[in-house]
Amino acid sequence: MASIIIVSFNTKQLTRNCLASLRKHEPEMEVIVVDNASHDGSTEMVAAEFPEAQLLTLNENLGFGGANNIGYQHVTHDVVILLNSDTILNNNALTRCVERLHSDPAMGVVSPALRGIDGKPQQCRHRFPTVGDHVRKALRGQPVSVADVPEDCCWLAGTCLVLRKEAIEQAGGLFDDNLFMYWEDADLSSRLLEAGWKLSECKDIEIVHYGGASGGGPDSVRRPDLHAWYTYGRHHWFSKHRPVRERFCLWSLEVLDTFRCLIRGILRPNRRHEWVHASTMFRVLVGRLFGQKPSPIGK
Repeated sequence: MASIIIVSFNTKQLTRNCLASLRKHEPEMEVIVVDNASHDGSTEMVAAEFPEAQLLTLNENLGFGGANNIGYQHVTHDVVILLNSDTILNNNALTRCVERLHSDPAMGVVSPALRGIDGKPQQCRHRFPTVGDHVRKALRGQPVSVADVPEDCCWLAGTCLVLRKEAIEQAGGLFDDNLFMYWEDADLSSRLLEAGWKLSECKDIEIVHYGGASGGGPDSVRRPDLHAWYTYGRHHWFSKHRPVRERFCLWSLEVLDTFRCLIRGILRPNRRHEWVHASTMFRVLVGRLFGQKPSPIGK
């Protein structure tokens, strides 16, 4: 049927819930759990309570992309499902996604719709970033709604991706090893589209997603180390998929934003987050000039 890869990092109870829902609703699927050197008893729990799952225990945290790449080496089916550990199935949503994938030979990847534990819908389809987006943000303008953007101009979040293995191989492999966390899903979507495959959101199929479990919470409270990887990933994506002029414009806008935050942090001591944001951006931008990545997390 399909091979499911779940990456866990200190999400013991959430991983337990996810695996229990898979056992109940998708018992025929192969499940591979890749643990990123958790220290909360996650590996012991998986081994004791879910012996049907193949458990791969890493000695260091390789990040979301690196761990999925390890799991990908062990899949045995032609359809690969990347599933976050903080998700729950209430039905056979993954089987239905696989059927949807098979219904169109040109489809390379599909994603179910996402719904939070609060019952509110979450966005799984995102518009590829442009320099114009950063200009609008700097001018406090309204972003372009993803509803008005065609699917071939969007990327699918890595929360739950149902992929054709043939498409992954034609796109050059699963995830870019340069990306520890963030933007690896946008890069994969870009490469799939460039290889001629289609991607789509299955709006009539839903799974539940907590959100931000391994990343320390939602984007609004992202830690400086995770923010550094997010910024690095954005520049890495632009370097791979956008022309030089756009990459130069992005750099210029980021430098201006860094100085803006730095000045605000100096003039307003109560706004320490501005200083933290500026210092993080500065380190990432300088590091990119010298081919350096942000510091590893959890190693």
